[in-house]
Amino acid sequence: MISLRELTRYCDELLEIARFRDAAVNGVQVEGRAEVRRLATAVSASRQTISEARAWGADALLVHHGLLWGDRLGPITGVLRGRLRLLLANDLNLLAYHLPLDAHPELGNNALLARSLQLDPVEPFAPVSGVPIGFVAESSAPRPLVHLIDQVRELTGREPLVLPGGPAEVRRVAVLSGSGASALPEAAELGCQALLTGEAREPTMALARELGLTVIVAGHEATERLGVQALGRHLAERFELETTFLHDPNPV
Repeated sequence: MISLRELTRYCDELLEIARFRDAAVNGVQVEGRAEVRRLATAVSASRQTISEARAWGADALLVHHGLLWGDRLGPITGVLRGRLRLLLANDLNLLAYHLPLDAHPELGNNALLARSLQLDPVEPFAPVSGVPIGFVAESSAPRPLVHLIDQVRELTGREPLVLPGGPAEVRRVAVLSGSGASALPEAAELGCQALLTGEAREPTMALARELGLTVIVAGHEATERLGVQALGRHLAERFELETTFLHDPNPV
């Protein structure tokens, strides 16, 4: 068991949240009970995941996508009101870590994605307000693109959307979870043969062809599962917490 204050301080320092200018509020978003023994993790805070955390008996829910974005809190109506009411009525803490959990070199979504695909993160890229959140990753030798796509399919449990444009073999891959298609030109400048991300935009297909890269679109939620799970395991081991991951699959 650990106090909410200690848990938050530890996570804030571990993930270096002060380095980031983020649209999300990082750290505690909703304060509940003072002590944490059972910690649930999920990609996003929703009525579904909050209800599952409550049913499991969680003291806190830690997510990548929280409820509070930007400088403006209100108006608290509709869906937001319902989610906040569920948290407050059950004295359930909500913690969220957005860009800091994308960027962390050990526990972050992008480093973990790369390593899960037998790629070595060698160079940070895709800065947001000057702080890189993605990684350029390399394999020890060129591998067939189709093999990389197979690995992505197995890792995420879903069929990726592939926008071809690069060579049949790849060695250098840009990894940027979530909505990362805008980093395609930078990935090309850094000599990558492919970009792995979660979402594409309408211009992405033509841009991939013209820049000579293949874009592997594996799903926003699917590319951001690893970070919260790794952070949950880390906290469980360090503070002897009970943890669970609440999987709410999202086809987007």
